[in-house]
Amino acid sequence: MRHSKLAVGFLSLSLLAVSACTLVPQTSEVRDAVATAATASDHQKLADYFAQKATSYEAEAASHEQLANSYGGYRGPIVFVSHCRSLQQGFAAAAKEARALEQAHRQLADSIGK
Repeated sequence: MRHSKLAVGFLSLSLLAVSACTLVPQTSEVRDAVATAATASDHQKLADYFAQKATSYEAEAASHEQLANSYGGYRGPIVFVSHCRSLQQGFAAAAKEARALEQAHRQLADSIGK
């Protein structure tokens, strides 16, 4: 019982940390670029940024999936597998959102360029 409460608490904190990291751009340049994007080139640069972020998130998701699978025969606390699966899901969701932002900025760049 104690282990399951600890696992739930740990998973909640992990999801919160991943969510917080995915909601806020890491650099002031990206925030400024988003706020001032007006040209096709501006939106193309943002699309490229989000494509790079998505690739990074996809790599993190794959890494955590592999770690979770590595624990397959492990007889220790289930929290290890749960932690990896939670992070894998969070990074996969972040990658999906970054790909959506990439596509939206590419569409804006295309529509402005015409």
